[in-house]
Amino acid sequence: MRNEFFSERGSASIILAISISVLMAFSAIVIDVGRVALEKQSLQNALDAAALAGAQELPISTGKAEQMAIAYFEKNGYSNNDIQSIEFLYSNERIRISAVQTVEYTFAKILENEENTTVSVSASAQRSSVFDGFNYTLFSGSDMDLLQFKGQNVINGNVHSNNSIKNAAEVTGVVTAVNTIDSKVHATEGIIEGSPYVTMPDLTDVKNLATFIDQSTLINNYGAIYTANKNEYAMSDGQLNDLLSMYPTIFINGNLVINGSGVDSTGGIIATGDIIFNGSNVNMTSSASVCFCSLNGDITFNGGNGNVNGILYAPTGTITLNGSGGVFYGTIVGDLVTCDGGINLSYNEQAADSLPLTITRLVE
Repeated sequence: MRNEFFSERGSASIILAISISVLMAFSAIVIDVGRVALEKQSLQNALDAAALAGAQELPISTGKAEQMAIAYFEKNGYSNNDIQSIEFLYSNERIRISAVQTVEYTFAKILENEENTTVSVSASAQRSSVFDGFNYTLFSGSDMDLLQFKGQNVINGNVHSNNSIKNAAEVTGVVTAVNTIDSKVHATEGIIEGSPYVTMPDLTDVKNLATFIDQSTLINNYGAIYTANKNEYAMSDGQLNDLLSMYPTIFINGNLVINGSGVDSTGGIIATGDIIFNGSNVNMTSSASVCFCSLNGDITFNGGNGNVNGILYAPTGTITLNGSGGVFYGTIVGDLVTCDGGINLSYNEQAADSLPLTITRLVE
């Protein structure tokens, strides 16, 4: 009887020892693995903040970018010594930061025979244009009006309408619409009806970075002709080139008419009213790229048969393209887009270079 009693006590001791081991294993999982996960997330948050802060100084100064990144990393409770590397990529438009942190074990050291573990994370951020990643050659943002093609239309790139698309077009890319797409539209990469609504890009930050050009400066310094009853400024292409050579992104309060056939500058023109470009053979050099932005009005491009590089942007108005035979390289974004006489469009992501870098975002 006594031997049986001690046998049961011995079995209980073994069960208790196993139970304690299992409990410690679970404690290691719950406590130590949880601590490692929390530390990794905390370190990631600190690096994200550091990368975003550093990217604000790019691509102008990598030195200031590094200082800002380290300062924000330290504000989040870490040391400069925790940073493994800071790199600058893609012509100094992107910053990548890597860091490491040691996490002390509490229970897991018993199971793994290790005192600690190391977590390593990285973060990358860059500044980009508001149109970077907005990879549409032609975008019609209205949910009330159709995107209607006329004549022969050839588009190299993606097309989207927040309503429907009517009539014929040959598209090298994908065509999407919130509603229906005409069967005469052919696309090499697919046609998608019932596509989600796409929000119009916001140029508020670009406007805030632009240089306001007042009436006196436009008339006296650059020879613009002002018509008061239309609140309209008329300029030649040469006067526009001179203006953009001094101020890369300009803001004009009123309507703007540009007459001529050549634009050899890169920059942005933001007007509160309509923008009209008149030229029988508008040709822009391959290195030039201009954004014509009408905040509250329409854009009419009478470009004849020349080649144009840049962006046409009218978030609340209509963009009308008149003429045929030329090629527009860039992006056309309007509340409504009409194409009279046929169009030849080709997507060019470098068109975004016409605007200042305004968006700072995490990448990779």
